[in-house]
Amino acid sequence: MVEQLLISAKPSKRIGALILDLLINAAVSAILLIPGIIALANVFVDVNHGRAITDTANIIALFIAALGCGALIVSFAIFYFVCLPSIWEGQTIGKRVTKIRVVDITTNEGPNAKTMFLRESSRILIFILSFGLSAIASLLTLCLSETHTTFHEQISSTRVVNVNIYNENSGNPNPSSIDQEQL
Repeated sequence: MVEQLLISAKPSKRIGALILDLLINAAVSAILLIPGIIALANVFVDVNHGRAITDTANIIALFIAALGCGALIVSFAIFYFVCLPSIWEGQTIGKRVTKIRVVDITTNEGPNAKTMFLRESSRILIFILSFGLSAIASLLTLCLSETHTTFHEQISSTRVVNVNIYNENSGNPNPSSIDQEQL
């Protein structure tokens, strides 16, 4: 029996999926920020004009609203980038639209939550430690390397592949039986 190997997704599909995922996260984050914006507006539009108790209450309300909004946004991001791919066999909404998914390279199956947490937390940690320069390095390695893998994928032992497109012959990365439009 010939082992089936998954075909790596094209960088253009991966970039498109990431852009769509980031737009979705930005839209949800904007909605989750509404209570914080209302609390901030309350601090600036004080109807009692300078009463110390009201100012303190507004500042406390602003702090609680900001803390709550931040917690909701972080919780949504964790759900979207860690839990959702664990449930949907390695896919987010952007990956579903572009017909790609993340797989664990040891099993060629969708990753579990632990693997996705390692993948996303390593991506964020590398981004922070490099002051954002890792985004450029990841883009270059994604586009220029033969395997189209990035640093956080190597750390988490994952890769992004096309959905339902298999390579029956391990010596040929692009078999002629597969329509090139599907890749």
